[in-house]
Amino acid sequence: MLNLDRSRARASRTPVLRRGPLAGTDVARDNDSMIPDATDPFVTDPVLARAVGYPYDITTYSFTLIDGVAAPFDPNHRRDRRPVIGYGSNQSPIRLRQKYGTEHAPIPVQRAWLADHDVVYSAHFASYGSLPAALRHVPGTRVAVAVNWLSDVELEVMHPTEVDNYHFARLDDLTLELDGGEAIDVAWAYLSFRGHVGEDTTPFALTEVAAENRQLTELSQLEVLTLMRNRLAPDDALDVFVRAHIDDQEIRATRARALEAAAVPVAHAIHKVERV
Repeated sequence: MLNLDRSRARASRTPVLRRGPLAGTDVARDNDSMIPDATDPFVTDPVLARAVGYPYDITTYSFTLIDGVAAPFDPNHRRDRRPVIGYGSNQSPIRLRQKYGTEHAPIPVQRAWLADHDVVYSAHFASYGSLPAALRHVPGTRVAVAVNWLSDVELEVMHPTEVDNYHFARLDDLTLELDGGEAIDVAWAYLSFRGHVGEDTTPFALTEVAAENRQLTELSQLEVLTLMRNRLAPDDALDVFVRAHIDDQEIRATRARALEAAAVPVAHAIHKVERV
């Protein structure tokens, strides 16, 4: 069986300098050591907790989404479906349930390793406050993803949740090693066209997504939101900053334009856009 132990993957990453974009700020660098604070609005306010919780409950195992719940994986359900790479919250049973509800055909979600890629931050804010993920071609890095095996009907549900900021594309010449030992070289994915958030010419990777030989500085969702606050509204408390672009669509759009203007250009593998 494919080893998707996140601690093993993290241990194998190229060490990164724990200074730089967040030096001197009040956000903890090691989120695993953070103790929940009953007075912290990101703990007590479910709207803010959702914002910093992205990408939610990424599993280390394959599953089949049945009636909105993660059930044991059954590869037989993959027939007549397309492999669509989920690399951010589309790996999460919670997020898939939010999109598909509890009345749908069984959806196989298969863990995998994708070679020569990493998962970084897209230069836009989600309506729920998070800075969402983007797939980036990074030769030499291998990243843990989920393959959502989707029917045409299920793709029509997924598309409206993505196409404002991503193009749906077919990727060729991949090395995508599936849980169970099979490898495929063609899959589909939603590719950000907004650019990638970073510093100078280098994007930031998501701490919450496991990778091997990671070459990019990684930030957690809390850390990257803190950095965006520092850049866009340095006088705001972090909770006020995040609430503002959740509650006000125009503020969200204005901030997204600023992110896009300063973004690192996208870098994608060989692909053909099929839906915009």
